[in-house]
Amino acid sequence: MFEDFSPKARAAVKSAEELAQRLEDKSVATGHLIYGLTLDPSVCLHHIFKDLNVDPEMFAGYVESLPREPEGMSGMPFNRHVHTVFERARETAKKLGDKHVQPEHIGVAIMSVKSGSCYETLKEFAIDPDYVRILIMEALGLETEDAPDWS
Repeated sequence: MFEDFSPKARAAVKSAEELAQRLEDKSVATGHLIYGLTLDPSVCLHHIFKDLNVDPEMFAGYVESLPREPEGMSGMPFNRHVHTVFERARETAKKLGDKHVQPEHIGVAIMSVKSGSCYETLKEFAIDPDYVRILIMEALGLETEDAPDWS
């Protein structure tokens, strides 16, 4: 399922899965995924959120306090919002001319999903997802218009 994901993107997904297991959730949700995306200090999302005074454990802690999200489709390990994120991350990579999905592509995609535990967590921390998307695109040396528009 993740052959087209870079090693760093796969590591972020694995960290998200580990958090879901630690919290005894039945599937990986977007809140778990944003946690996984912010763990690696070599990924721009780590520094973007650090500059916004949010560290990965803050994501983990707040996600733990939220109501549990519905299980994934047909017993899949990822819920529907995460599937949307993965589809959009692939679309972002393709639009930007990259062969592999990078954590930044997943970050752009997750900021476009206006529901789920990541979105609820960003709201709680008073962080605008569109602002984060702009910061990710800038970190990639691109214009925000270069990202797909899913609105």
